[in-house]
Amino acid sequence: MRLARFLTFLPAVLAPLWAVAHGSGIQDSILIDGVILDVEAQVRFDSIAADPRNATAEFQAAWTVNGLVGGGNPLTGWWHWSGRPDVSLQCSAELLRLPARLNRRKRFQGQAHLDAGFMVTSLVSIDAAAFPDSLLGFLPASATAPLRLVTSQQFDIGVESDTLDAVTGRTTATVPFVSIGWDGVFGEWIGGVTGGVGYRMRASQDRPTLNAPSLDGEAYVPGVQRDPGFVPMIQARIGYRKTRSPWMVQFTGLWMPLAAQNHWWGVGVKYHAW
Repeated sequence: MRLARFLTFLPAVLAPLWAVAHGSGIQDSILIDGVILDVEAQVRFDSIAADPRNATAEFQAAWTVNGLVGGGNPLTGWWHWSGRPDVSLQCSAELLRLPARLNRRKRFQGQAHLDAGFMVTSLVSIDAAAFPDSLLGFLPASATAPLRLVTSQQFDIGVESDTLDAVTGRTTATVPFVSIGWDGVFGEWIGGVTGGVGYRMRASQDRPTLNAPSLDGEAYVPGVQRDPGFVPMIQARIGYRKTRSPWMVQFTGLWMPLAAQNHWWGVGVKYHAW
């Protein structure tokens, strides 16, 4: 009797479990040689794989470091006279980017960004107050000699000319800045331009403009005195970033029209963190 009751209630207990077990998948049937076969299959579709660095973050931060060399007129610039280039280190971080993510399906797209950072500049300098009264002009540095001063002094018995080595040094300054820009992204290549403003933190005097020796003209023109204040900045870059790599290498040019050194060229790297 007990066995009969157990067999009666067994289907009622197993029916819900059977339904749960077979309801979790997609079922179908195939007829082969008169035999019906039940098929259970699950299909998972993944279209275009997403960048893992963008999987969870709404904002992808980025840091940039550029090494720059001062440019200017090759015949009158300080690199021509001293044989030593002006150098600068530029560091910046993206504070905002719109849109925050790129659409990997598009071949060309653009992003606007807000950046903040600082520049540390090291400029070749010379003390104009130490120039002698008999100065006629300057001879540019060469592979075997530094920058030289040419002097001429009149005496009762004649004229004495001399050539002396000029003493040069370096002045260092830090310029914080903010900028806004736009980048065009074409596959793995990036081109962009930014405009911003830096802040000159202390007063300074520009280097003098040097002239070749002459009996009639001025030996040099004194540099402009500059007070603390804002300095406009325009920067352009061309970069390459391999797909799925957080690193980008770039070539960049910087123009600062109200600075002692107003043209900079260099290379750098940009790191996209997640």
